[in-house]
Amino acid sequence: MGKYLNRVKTRFGGDTRGMLEGGRYALLHTRTLEFDELRPYVPGDDVRDIDWKASARSGSVLIKRFVSEKHHKILLVADTGRNMTAPAPSGERKSDVALHILGAVGLITLGRSDEIGMVYGDAGGSARVRQRRGENHIESLLHCYRNHVATSRGSSDIACQLTYVAEHYRHRMLVVVVSDEPDADARLEAALTRVTGRHDVMWAIVADMPAVAIGGDGGYDVATGRSVLGAAAREPRVVAAYRRAEKERARRLAELMASRAIPHVTLSGTDGLRRGIVEMTGVWSRAG
Repeated sequence: MGKYLNRVKTRFGGDTRGMLEGGRYALLHTRTLEFDELRPYVPGDDVRDIDWKASARSGSVLIKRFVSEKHHKILLVADTGRNMTAPAPSGERKSDVALHILGAVGLITLGRSDEIGMVYGDAGGSARVRQRRGENHIESLLHCYRNHVATSRGSSDIACQLTYVAEHYRHRMLVVVVSDEPDADARLEAALTRVTGRHDVMWAIVADMPAVAIGGDGGYDVATGRSVLGAAAREPRVVAAYRRAEKERARRLAELMASRAIPHVTLSGTDGLRRGIVEMTGVWSRAG
């Protein structure tokens, strides 16, 4: 494995059995080489599947049936804006936590031969990597994410990436969003309405570092470079009001996710990676 997938595997582990099974639909059907049974030929069957010896013995044309495998087409939707350069509650950079989430989903797809692609960007726009399979492809996705977080100059705006998905992806997919904590505003609600109307969606959120947990004059906004609370961070009434506002913001976001039946998890760092991914994918798998 490449360096990023290896790094993810040390946190997530290598056992992905049973993950992403079920769901409301399998998006790509293929067949294995494992023989299942013989059945009579019907018009439209592939003539390459005819078993000529068995047909000669039975006096009728028989075809071989093979065990079917169900795969998914998966689209990662990743925030590469400036917000992802801020620290998570664990002290890790948010982009590092996000990279582990993206890599964990990639590891799950390896054992299932799922196709996986990515849409990424910031408030300035979106770009994409086409869906393919394989270890090298997933490693290149992680390299792409890392490089764009490092060079992005725009602020985070995951509604921009979701709107891009709604406009450019017409066939049903499993969409896995990885971002920081967005505001549940009208733009995000409208984008989610469009995307969930066609696709299944799961969402892994990388938590913000609380501004009042920094000490001194509080934290600063990486998007603007300004202090969040300034000297007021020392005043108990201001801190209490800030915490109420953050609790309300989290409640609105949770309600938006619930209203769109989106399984989601919030991660404070990579220590909770496996637990969070197992929880999120388990909810989705049971949805079918």
